[in-house]
Amino acid sequence: MKCDKKLIEQIIINLFSNSFYALKNTKNPTIKMVAEATDKRIFIHFSDNGSGIEKEKLQRIFIPFYTTKQRGSGIGLSLSKNIMQMHQGTLSVNSEPDVETTFTLNFPNHAFQDS
Repeated sequence: MKCDKKLIEQIIINLFSNSFYALKNTKNPTIKMVAEATDKRIFIHFSDNGSGIEKEKLQRIFIPFYTTKQRGSGIGLSLSKNIMQMHQGTLSVNSEPDVETTFTLNFPNHAFQDS
């Protein structure tokens, strides 16, 4: 399966938007995007040092319409996860509040081939 670059772009926009929101009240805000590849998988990690996600909320953030934002719709992460599943990939998260939150896109390596 070939990667739909417009859909992946939407995931990236959503993750950056979420990071900006989480960094609102953070001193020395930092966002990192790191990519790595193996023979079989491609990983793209998005990390920030913002407010983070509490452990009890982590299990719900991918549920449609669930949001922790005052003005959020709760669509972004659930849609992003569905897009990743369409690409035979996954979207996962690890968060330690007020330290670091990392979202990881995990694709099959063939997803970006130009065949």
